[in-house]
Amino acid sequence: MEVLKKKLTYFVRELYAKRKRIEPLSFGWKGAAISIGTFAFLLILIQGKFLLDQRSLLDFTIGILIFILFVALLSGVITLLLYGVKKIPSRYIWVLFSSLIFLLFCFFGPLNLAIPFILIVAVAVSLWGALLYKWLKGSYRNAKRIKKVSVLTCLFMLTIGIGVWSFWLIHPGEATTPEVVLKKLKTSNRYDKALLNNPAKPGSYPVMKLTYGSPNTYREEFNQKNSLLTKTVDASDYVEKWSSIRTRTLGFGPDTMPLNGHVWYPEGKGDFPLVMIVHGNHLMTDYSDTGYEYLGNLLASRGYIVVSIDENFLNASPYNDLFLVSPLVNESPARGLLLLEHLQTWKEWNSTKNNLFYQKVDMEQIALIGHSRGGEAIAIAAAFNEMQHPPNNGNIQFDYNFSIRSLISIAGIDGLYLPAGKPIPLKNVNYLALQGAHDMDVNSFDSTNQQNRISYTNKEDYMNASVYIYGANHGQFNEEWGRRDGAGTANQLFNLKQIMPRDQQETIAKVLISAFLDSTLKEKKQYKEVFKDLGYAKEWLPDTLYINNYYDSQTSLIAAYNEDIDLNTTTVPGGKLSGENLKEWKEEKVKMKLKEADYSAVHLGWESNDSPPASYTVTLPDKGIELQKNDSIVFSLANDGKAVKKEKLIDFTITLEDSDGEKASLPLHHISKLPPAVKGRLLKRPFSNIGNITEPVFQHYAFLLNDFKDVNPQFDSLKLAKIHFHFNLTKQGKVLINNIGIRNEK
Repeated sequence: MEVLKKKLTYFVRELYAKRKRIEPLSFGWKGAAISIGTFAFLLILIQGKFLLDQRSLLDFTIGILIFILFVALLSGVITLLLYGVKKIPSRYIWVLFSSLIFLLFCFFGPLNLAIPFILIVAVAVSLWGALLYKWLKGSYRNAKRIKKVSVLTCLFMLTIGIGVWSFWLIHPGEATTPEVVLKKLKTSNRYDKALLNNPAKPGSYPVMKLTYGSPNTYREEFNQKNSLLTKTVDASDYVEKWSSIRTRTLGFGPDTMPLNGHVWYPEGKGDFPLVMIVHGNHLMTDYSDTGYEYLGNLLASRGYIVVSIDENFLNASPYNDLFLVSPLVNESPARGLLLLEHLQTWKEWNSTKNNLFYQKVDMEQIALIGHSRGGEAIAIAAAFNEMQHPPNNGNIQFDYNFSIRSLISIAGIDGLYLPAGKPIPLKNVNYLALQGAHDMDVNSFDSTNQQNRISYTNKEDYMNASVYIYGANHGQFNEEWGRRDGAGTANQLFNLKQIMPRDQQETIAKVLISAFLDSTLKEKKQYKEVFKDLGYAKEWLPDTLYINNYYDSQTSLIAAYNEDIDLNTTTVPGGKLSGENLKEWKEEKVKMKLKEADYSAVHLGWESNDSPPASYTVTLPDKGIELQKNDSIVFSLANDGKAVKKEKLIDFTITLEDSDGEKASLPLHHISKLPPAVKGRLLKRPFSNIGNITEPVFQHYAFLLNDFKDVNPQFDSLKLAKIHFHFNLTKQGKVLINNIGIRNEK
């Protein structure tokens, strides 16, 4: 300890002794410091306006000053550490490090691009400033002509380069189109015969609106004259690092969280199904709960009570979180808990005489919709709803047991909350996942993990669906968020021009969410066909590329590929899997853009040369699967993006064989060819191919056994023994298959 003390004392004395010997910065270094420092300072003001826009001018000034001082101090420490081994002036190093941190804060979205991007910009701007400042101060007045020409040439090129870069940064990008669209994929005349009405059309009910809130609420709109009063909730056991600054800003702490909501409801006699919508993690003071009015008005007109929940106080706040140095931790379970407490409030109102909603709420028909982080919150709520205690504290008693029938995840996340280190399992619930292919926030289709963790243990009719949408982003599902999914200036790295118009994205949400709720809460089972095959909705949806998957409780799975490591065994005991002439055949976890998924598939690759076509065969067990004439063969298929360019759409033959050896075949395009893997290029050119731009997204296929009977009347579907996939129509390709099964089409 004494030795360390002596060394520190010596270092400080030497630093003080050298202070008087520090020479002024030369013109070049001074110009470099001024240019990069000014550039970074202006950008941080712009970014600060985005992050602190809802604060007062005083809060904005204090926040920016504190952040600048913190960065300057941190950079100063780094500069001191490098002081003894440098040839570059310390003051420039100090300004440079401060500027790099500022720039990183401005462009912290796609780090694989941001870090080299920032370094190149810092070098270019510094060199430009150094040369310009030296020239203006006359340093090259007596230099030789060749040196002057070289300096001017370099300045000119740097100026052009910085100008081009600035234009690139401001430019919104380039429009892109999918390689194939819904109407070109779905051409069968069976869609024309479907007697379905557009679920996005307003219904017959007049729509009323009000709000409710707790007494200590921080927003006046929840305490209007006609607002209903709610209690507060103690959720202090579910969040960590709730700062005193956050308490002062909001006026309450984690022990008195408010229950605030916007309500759209039909005018008329009930009872009506209850639908709750919860937003995700946006800026705390840029309120997100008002962004679902387009859904609230539509659904209320069609006979639903719709509530948009305020959980903004659990969101990120650069000011209250000390510029994200000390953010809230583990707030996800609080988001789920609050949903259940809102349901508890509605249960009480529904049973309280003289209440506006007395006996108007069908508490047996409840749906939860979650956007972004809210997509995981609804799963947490559904899991907590079945529990007696939260996973983290057995001393807290739960007694909810609401009839939550349906969950809808919009660009939802998964895996942020892992109770006991495990992902959330769900059972016996309808589930729909929507995801934009050009989501600049949740880049990967995360909610498919939750979708594949849902199990069905009873004979009730449940469905489990997902839709992946070309051109949709993260924010336009919420009217307040918009086209920009990044944080402030980081948006300028993304290709915003390719994002579909907001009204189209809202139309997609209205069609799919309304159809799903009508099917699962109002027993309008005809809308299930939309999720089995989006061709039935092609006249209602904007014409872009969609990939939709589907599974339900009426499906008996033969091969799901999650049970073991044996390539030849099926999920149901006694079956067999086999392949011939395949170039690639393996079972593995599905590789998404950012990580491995929780579920598996078989990966098959083929090349048709002179050899017999490749094939993959599923042999059914002798016992264990009951077949009926109206059953379908179902499977999910994904393109891994490595098919040859000349054959973008993959096609092959499905052949069924009965126990007597009779066969019947149909091509994949009987339903539709498999579209190419969506290339979700998020960044602007020339960086658009950086990182993983594709991931396997599964498309559902269902072939009626009766259709095979039409091909070969001798084929006996009740004696089905084998399912063959013959890769004979597309010369080469690679696909993933999972969830092969038999579905009873009631």
